[in-house]
Amino acid sequence: MTRLRTANLLAALATDISERVEEQLKTHPNQTDTAVAALNVMSFWEGITNSELSRALKLSHTATVRLVDKLELQGLVEARSGRDLRATHLYLTAAGMKAVQPALTARCVAVEEYLSSLTSAEEKQLATLLEKIIRPRAIDDVAIVHFCRLCDFTSCRPDKCPMHAGHE
Repeated sequence: MTRLRTANLLAALATDISERVEEQLKTHPNQTDTAVAALNVMSFWEGITNSELSRALKLSHTATVRLVDKLELQGLVEARSGRDLRATHLYLTAAGMKAVQPALTARCVAVEEYLSSLTSAEEKQLATLLEKIIRPRAIDDVAIVHFCRLCDFTSCRPDKCPMHAGHE
């Protein structure tokens, strides 16, 4: 029963965290975190194709194209042709680069309150446990990009990322 209770507590916390983060990332009522995730993925995977972005976000190709079209209309993304004319390569505009970091910071701030009841030693222990839980999820590059799609790389540098360390 202890394991099931722990799983239940973790799931309840995950749900609460998800709701809090989603609230922080919305700039209007119908927005989801997918737009921010797309911008973030494009920020560290410059020239990503629609197809690669679709796999990273776990969206259909059609949904990804619609998302990219919206981001282009907002002036956040620029789609360019590459050598292979069948593929569209995506790049953040200056406005897109400027838009992504505040959202990621807001995401971390929304979750930071949960840590306030922990001592410094407990917080360090939690970080170690989270890394241990996260590391096995790094089964391939797409899994890593999907998992890290909303990561703030100013607070968790890729060279210290448990996902990247688990996939070396």
